[in-house]
Amino acid sequence: MSEEKGGSGFGEPGRLSPDQKAAHDLLTELRTRISTQKLPYQYGVEARALESLWEIFGLARKAIKDNPGCREFAQIATTMLNVVLRPMTAKWHRAKEAGLLDSRDGANDFRVDLAQVRGELVAFAENLQMLAYGKVIPDEQGPEVLSPAQVQAAFLPVKFGQDEGIARPDGGCSPEKCINADEAAEIFARRRLANLTPNDFDAIGLALSGGGIRSATFCLGVVQVLAERGLMKDFDYLSTVSGGGYTGSLVSSVIGSGGSFEELAKPYGPDTDAVRHVRQNAKYLSAVNLRQRWIMITGTLSGMIMNWIAPLCFLSFLALLFIYLGDAIPSQIWSQAAIGLSIVTLVAIYISGFSLRAGTNARSGAIVVAISAGAALAFAIVAAIEWGLLKFDALLNSKISGAVVLSVLAGPAVARFMPVFRSETFRKNFLRIALYAASLVVPLLAVAVFYLLRELGRMPMDSEAPWYNPVHYLCGTAVLGCLFLLSLLFSLLGLDVNLTGPHKLYRDALAATFVRPKTGGPTLPLTSLNGSKKAPYHLINAAVNLPSSTRLVLRDRKADFFLFSQHWMGSKAVRYSRSKAWVAKNSEVDLATAMAISGAAASPHMGLGSKPTLSAIMTLLNIRLGYWIANPKEQTFWNFPGFICLVREMFGIGMTEKHAWLNISDGGHIENMGIYELLRRRCKFIVCVDGEADPESTFHGQLTLVRHAQIDLGIRVEPRLDDMRPDPKSRFSKTHVQLFRVIYPETLDGRPPGIGLMLYLKLSLTGNEAELLKRYRLLHPEFPHQSTLDQFYDEEQFEAYRQLGVHVAEGTFSPALMTSNTHPATVQEWFRQLAENMLEPFGA
Repeated sequence: MSEEKGGSGFGEPGRLSPDQKAAHDLLTELRTRISTQKLPYQYGVEARALESLWEIFGLARKAIKDNPGCREFAQIATTMLNVVLRPMTAKWHRAKEAGLLDSRDGANDFRVDLAQVRGELVAFAENLQMLAYGKVIPDEQGPEVLSPAQVQAAFLPVKFGQDEGIARPDGGCSPEKCINADEAAEIFARRRLANLTPNDFDAIGLALSGGGIRSATFCLGVVQVLAERGLMKDFDYLSTVSGGGYTGSLVSSVIGSGGSFEELAKPYGPDTDAVRHVRQNAKYLSAVNLRQRWIMITGTLSGMIMNWIAPLCFLSFLALLFIYLGDAIPSQIWSQAAIGLSIVTLVAIYISGFSLRAGTNARSGAIVVAISAGAALAFAIVAAIEWGLLKFDALLNSKISGAVVLSVLAGPAVARFMPVFRSETFRKNFLRIALYAASLVVPLLAVAVFYLLRELGRMPMDSEAPWYNPVHYLCGTAVLGCLFLLSLLFSLLGLDVNLTGPHKLYRDALAATFVRPKTGGPTLPLTSLNGSKKAPYHLINAAVNLPSSTRLVLRDRKADFFLFSQHWMGSKAVRYSRSKAWVAKNSEVDLATAMAISGAAASPHMGLGSKPTLSAIMTLLNIRLGYWIANPKEQTFWNFPGFICLVREMFGIGMTEKHAWLNISDGGHIENMGIYELLRRRCKFIVCVDGEADPESTFHGQLTLVRHAQIDLGIRVEPRLDDMRPDPKSRFSKTHVQLFRVIYPETLDGRPPGIGLMLYLKLSLTGNEAELLKRYRLLHPEFPHQSTLDQFYDEEQFEAYRQLGVHVAEGTFSPALMTSNTHPATVQEWFRQLAENMLEPFGA
């Protein structure tokens, strides 16, 4: 037998045994298949790998049929097929038919089984070698997608901190240098407490995106998994925006005041006290009873009415002016003046054309045309008002109910507090119709009030009028003058637009749900944040609205990145100051206020999403969650934002970085991922949890971040999103997760280029989720991208998003990805295994 299997004897076909020939035939196919070679995670196709396993059955049968008498080969081959291979193929045949293998995440379990079977097949191939050739020569394994050197290049250390720029000649501390020093001190203290190396390299950041309660709940599931696996201790920075800030505030308040990460863990239950409280209060804008709902509604409406006192002051003054002008100037003069000025404008245009041909300065002619046209328009408006006054009696006698007008004006402001508007489709349509209706009603109402005030001003004093009628005591002109003075006095001294808006209601509801300090009072000043030194350094992202700025970089964005943090607040445009210097409500800015401002989605000015045509209407209707804060670097006469701020908010006038009062709103109005500040600080490892509404899968937030980072910071992010885009028919994505390289450039302060890694977790479905999620999607087809307008989450909806966050996070620890250790002890070890299996060659 040994002679027949000898190496030299194999070259003589006539002397081969049936077992040798059968083993040789099967080896020819087996040794070159994926069944005995590793399936790269980056490029491999699982469905094809399963087909390759199926084909082994046919190849083995053919070898047995073609070589009668191959008893030994047939024995070991059928044992392999029936005992090892058949259970695997049978298990995954149905999954393939169901489309589970079409996604990377759905096929992770298949990869684990494949790796185990591959080991058995390699041993089987070696047995066949011994049978066919009498000796075993192990097959060379194909190269890894990334060589060890390429992997190591992605893990070279990166010094964290903002670019401090060129050193100042006087040796002074630039804002960036001071910010770096304060943040590094906090990070060093946290690392020492966690038994980590306190150096200034390889910062780790966790970014929680915007998206209201939807994102907050999804992010909570991710945080629970990281806490359960003991990795939250590694994070140096926690950067949050809008809805992600709700969960971020929960982390900062619980851990920063002395709690442990175990209090945020247990993703599979039972709920910890902190998580249970959030779950039970997920309807944070929904009143618990009729009394509370009535207070919320009346508070919002009363704030709206108080805001109207400022426009009333203007209308009263205008009515007084017209009363005196009307007595002195005949009404037909206005229309005649408008016609005359229109003729002047046409003549000016004609002359300007000849002037241009003559080579004169075009600017002077354009100024003349602009002035005459503006005057013509103004006189035409006055003429229209005077004509309308003649028709006003018909308007007064119309059957349009004041209640209908009030309903149109109050509807958008009240809708968010009414559970009857819980239906997403209904809320969207209702708010859209209400805004359009209000945009028509408000101008008409303003004209009607102006006419009423003029009628009032012309009324003589009437002692026979009822006692409650003001003309019983004074003439109409005096009453109108008193109304003007009272409204002017309130506008200048009594109107605080931060208090008349719904910000306080919104802030208090959020604080009661998400700010849960273990010690201390209900408020948690930012400067007192993280007293335990155990929590990540919290960066709360907002947008400072600067639509009137003349700076070129702000002209398109209409806003700048505004930062709230423990030690520093501000932005590049308005400059940074220490957090103690910024004051809100005559006291230091606290965590709840910063969280509410960061989530102020409904605002007349919204950075990149601003709609100037709606800003005035939204301000009048009190749909304004934004906040006015005084810049400590600028002097202000008033210690509260009053009438002038309201006018600026209505019309976008004077909203620049040079003014003392700054309007701040949702950070998502400029960057909704919360990553920008982490990139500015050159974090080595970033976990980005994207919970924004993206039903069309345009990746608006992520790609906006990519654009801003490259333009502003010279930082390149390399996203690969094809596998994350859903199939048009099934609406399932291939994966929830991608790993990107971040290319940091050389800095002005002398730091060399570097490479960072970003793990991107997307709110999406791949088809391998738990039955609870499948059922919820069946009942709510828009899941998981239900509108941010819906802030009334019940227990089922809350659990669906939280459990999806758990599922997505746990997927990153799949044995298919964690090929060395399924329970990495550190974030760096976790990222190294992800890099080996998910990164593609640089520049590929």
